[in-house]
Amino acid sequence: MKFEMSIKKPFSFIAAIKTHGWFQLPPFYWNEDERELTWVTRLNGAVARVRIKQTAENASESRLRFDVDSNGSQKIVEQRFRHIMNLDLDLSEFYRLCSNDPVLAQVPKLGIGRLMRAESLYEDVFKSICGTNVQWKQAVKMIHNIAQLGDKASGTDYHLFPNASQILDAGESFLREQGRVGYRSGYLIELAQRFVDGEPEAATVEKGDMPPKELKKYFLGFKGVGKATAHYLMALYGHFEEMAVDSLVLKYMTERHFNGETPTEKQVVRFYDRFGRWRYLAYWMEFIVNDGWNPDA
Repeated sequence: MKFEMSIKKPFSFIAAIKTHGWFQLPPFYWNEDERELTWVTRLNGAVARVRIKQTAENASESRLRFDVDSNGSQKIVEQRFRHIMNLDLDLSEFYRLCSNDPVLAQVPKLGIGRLMRAESLYEDVFKSICGTNVQWKQAVKMIHNIAQLGDKASGTDYHLFPNASQILDAGESFLREQGRVGYRSGYLIELAQRFVDGEPEAATVEKGDMPPKELKKYFLGFKGVGKATAHYLMALYGHFEEMAVDSLVLKYMTERHFNGETPTEKQVVRFYDRFGRWRYLAYWMEFIVNDGWNPDA
């Protein structure tokens, strides 16, 4: 199955992909030479490989080509892709605010502002726990190790991310010895058990129907998710009121805005107050525009 999809600007596929590290983690596989994303998903009960590439753009839209090694529904693939790329989030107010900032005025021109996420809440929480209190390179290795449990697309080495049952079957010893997740192993097993038992509020969160205060409380209810990780997860689901202030944020703000003096968390939040409910996204996009994070390094 092959088809094309048009996405209204501001949007650049390659730029949007590289503003968040999920593109480096199974079931996503990025080919830098081809500028192509391979995404593994389940269609009609079978594991399918979807290859996506930006083929053209004009003043109003970007065009993407999808090559799916399955005869599944085009509508389902498009719906899942819209979820993954946060395409239904209205960023018009954020872009207006960016226009008054000397750095962030570049954001709509670059076509960034949308944060890539997983197909499911379970997978986003799992990966976020793996990325807590660790260098990003180490988190990438952990998740690639664990992804070996996931089903493969036929004739390839590309994996689905393992579902909760597969994590439980592998057990905590696998997560520690093969996944190298350390103390996180117990948290990940408990997370998997919650989703195997049924997580009734997951669908509400995935649809974006849970209010911010409830959403924060919900994320904090997962063991292994602290305040910063909860704020980070909220951002993946369209809420940027709260900032995930961690050591990387403090390092950036110290060097860029506070003349070498380490600010408090309150000072960081106040610095972006003019962006209101978009404050965390404003920081994140400023960080990207200023080359604060190089996902290839």
